[in-house]
Order: sequence, then C-alpha cells, then structure tokens
Amino acid sequence: MTFTVTLSELALLLIGIAFFILVIYLIPAIIQLRSTAKAVEDLSQKGKETLENANSLIKKANSNAEEVSDIIKRFAEVGRKALHLFDIVVTQLKGPIITLTSIIAGIEFGLKHFKRKEGDKDVGK
Repeated sequence: MTFTVTLSELALLLIGIAFFILVIYLIPAIIQLRSTAKAVEDLSQKGKETLENANSLIKKANSNAEEVSDIIKRFAEVGRKALHLFDIVVTQLKGPIITLTSIIAGIEFGLKHFKRKEGDKDVGK
C-alpha cells in the first residue's frame, strides 16, 4: 500500500496545520482581550461614578462661592455706609468743634491778657 500525496493536498495539509496553530495561539489573546474589555468597562463605570461625585462637589463649591460673594458684597456695602456715616458725623461736628476750640483759645488769651504779671507787658505782643 502506497501513500501518494499530491502537491495541492500537501499545501492544503500545511495550510490546515498553520490555521490550527494560529487558532491555538489566538485563544489566549482572545481571552486576554475579553478580560481587558471587562477591566475597561469596570474602569469606565468607576470613572462615571467619580465624575458624578466631582460634579456634585463642584456644584456645592459653586453655591458656597456664590454665598461668599454675596457676603463680600454686603461687607463692602456696610463699609461704604460706615464711611458715609463717618463723613456726615465729621462734617456735623467740624463746625462746633472749631467754634468751641476758638472760644476756649479766646477765653484763654483773654484771661492771660487780663492777668498780667508785671503791669507793663502785653501777652498778645
């Protein structure tokens, strides 16, 4: 019994063996690809959760920033009103204080003028 193989049959046998070896080597790669896809999906889910948490924190920080901005505006407004009130008080007191100081200086000068130590010296000169 002789076993004869043509060149085309031999080529088909080699192609089949090569395909079989390719499939054997691709099985671990496909398994690794599936596990990588699963890990990417898990990471994506965790990323979405983290992003949602970050968004809620940003919203809270934004609302707090708005409150701080309102407080600063109110503080500045109170400062402006205090300065305005101070200006009003100073303006109202300036005239009477100058008048009172002038009267006190005049009285002091007058008393010094009338109380000469040696009758011939004038304090004003």
